[in-house]
Amino acid sequence: MHAVYRNLLVTTLCVAVSVFMLAGVNHANGGGPVSKVKVNVRAELEPFNGSPEPDADGKVRHHKEARTKHEITKIKKDEFKGLVKIQVDPESLLGIVNEDTAEGADVRVILTRNGITYAECLLEFVEADDDDDDDEGVQAHYRVHVRIKKGVVKEKKGMCILADSSHAVPDALADDVAMATANGVAFLQGTFEKP
Repeated sequence: MHAVYRNLLVTTLCVAVSVFMLAGVNHANGGGPVSKVKVNVRAELEPFNGSPEPDADGKVRHHKEARTKHEITKIKKDEFKGLVKIQVDPESLLGIVNEDTAEGADVRVILTRNGITYAECLLEFVEADDDDDDDEGVQAHYRVHVRIKKGVVKEKKGMCILADSSHAVPDALADDVAMATANGVAFLQGTFEKP
């Protein structure tokens, strides 16, 4: 009978020590579960059938890393970038007929999820580039670069406005759609995908 009690006592002590050790490890890690979020999606913007600017192209991407611990989310990185290139052409249906109109053009990327617009990014004119490697002539380049740094939205190039009118980094996800417009006319479209 003594042997049975001794084995039961040893087993109980082992379980108790294991529980206390696990609690100590959990306490050393700050306790509580940690969840991580990582988003890395890109969309190649291409002319769609019937596009008024078949020589244009572009790309947009969203990269986000965050972790939540004790119901507090800390954003490590949240960044949205985009580039759109449009041919400068005296016969442009987008109204970008020379470098002056290229500089003053209203170029945007509109983001939708399930057919509902959730963000609009206004791209900033960067340059009109005469690329000697091709015969396309002069292309106007427009960029957007918005990120969160130390909890504050930084608009490095252009800006993004959410549906609630706040300036922020759009939370683009896989299967969202991006459409580029120039002076109110749509000409490029792409779907976000994981690389």
